[in-house]
Amino acid sequence: MHRRQLFPLSIDNNQILIFLVKYYQKVILIIDVMDAVMPLSGTALGLVGYAVIALVLLLVIWKQLYVIPTLIIAPIAGALIAGFSLEQIGSFTESGLQGVVGIVAMFAFAVWYFSLMREYGLFDPLVKRVIQGVANRPAMLTVGTVIIAMMTHLDGSGATTMLITIPAMIPLYDALDVDRKILAALVGLTAGTMNMVPWGGVVVRGVSAIDPATIANVYNPMIPAHLAGLAMVLGISYRFSLSIRDDVSGFEQTQRQQLVNKALDGREGEIDWKWGINAVLTVLVIGALISGITSPAVAFMLGLVAALVINVRDYDQQKEVLEKYAADVMTYVGILFAAGVLIGVLQESKMIEQMARILLMIIPDTLGNFLPVVLGIIAMPASLLFSPDAFYFGVLPVVAETGTQFGFSQVAMVRAAIVGQMTVGFPISPLTGATFLLIGLAEVELGEHIRFTFPYMWITSLVILAVGILTGGIPI
Repeated sequence: MHRRQLFPLSIDNNQILIFLVKYYQKVILIIDVMDAVMPLSGTALGLVGYAVIALVLLLVIWKQLYVIPTLIIAPIAGALIAGFSLEQIGSFTESGLQGVVGIVAMFAFAVWYFSLMREYGLFDPLVKRVIQGVANRPAMLTVGTVIIAMMTHLDGSGATTMLITIPAMIPLYDALDVDRKILAALVGLTAGTMNMVPWGGVVVRGVSAIDPATIANVYNPMIPAHLAGLAMVLGISYRFSLSIRDDVSGFEQTQRQQLVNKALDGREGEIDWKWGINAVLTVLVIGALISGITSPAVAFMLGLVAALVINVRDYDQQKEVLEKYAADVMTYVGILFAAGVLIGVLQESKMIEQMARILLMIIPDTLGNFLPVVLGIIAMPASLLFSPDAFYFGVLPVVAETGTQFGFSQVAMVRAAIVGQMTVGFPISPLTGATFLLIGLAEVELGEHIRFTFPYMWITSLVILAVGILTGGIPI
């Protein structure tokens, strides 16, 4: 009995070779035709650029495609439609990737460094003393909440801040019958304002998106404004403290110890020689970052090496602790490299220049002459509309290029953006997972959280903007 043949027609090697040669010739012909097409220019090129940005915003905001593939495919598709060859597109993307390498390295090693510092108790003594102080004097509850949130947000992670601060403080708020909306508002407001730290994801995105921008020229002029914002948060927390009864006896010793153990996850929280070395090391790393005596990436690389040698001497433990936080590192590394593709295509193809020219024709001079201030005013509310990736990689480059036509540097536009866009405003944005983590831990509704917290956040961002203007960080 004969077996049935799956392929009744036999194909020999010569036929396969002929097919492949013909297919290759067709591919080469298509590439030659694409190379012969003259790329678009002028208004047409600018409109393609806006189509690219619109596609990025739609895919990211509506969650049709994750941000990494979106930032890669949208600009490449736009460049092909505009008539650029694959060779040109390769050159564009290579330029963009080279531009973000330094900031990617800084961010990756900063996450590792502060995660290691948190795990080995750098912030524990302060957290312990704040909780003990609140237990003794309940009226300091809200101020203590802000102080703990500030310390725990030094690693630039909103999720970490919420996971440590809220569970530690909820028993105190419930015992004193203080509305949990206040807890959610203060933790969110503190995390948002602290998100302006130069190793935080927002500043890193802004620096990556704008070619002339560096950590030093964006953040350093905004240090007084950032400190003013943090002072404003402390002032708001003090205002809330006035409504808390201080005529209670506090908590029993056993209750106090339970609260401390929960906040520190069982660690002792004592100050010893290793804690002192870690504290000095952190001051040196941040000092090197702000002073600019070396690159931000090198500062955190050397800091991580020193932190591992001090705290984790064993080879296998070093590997384990780095792998533990590798997922957090790699997610943002992928986003930033993908953003390099978008930035490279928009800039090197001159799309961004034509987009700015179109916007320049639309914006009246009276508004354009105050563009950084206008951007700073709307930055915080814009957190409700744009995710950080959509804004900093899609909107900001166009606005920054437009600002140059009115005499403002692109770096100044980055400073205006970080006044509130996904810094102060991120903990009320429905476009970030951290917001839902915040309201979930505090057990408050999203709507009431936004209504209650929004005014305090906008006031804080306007204070940051005002001090930034007064100190020359944001021009007018």
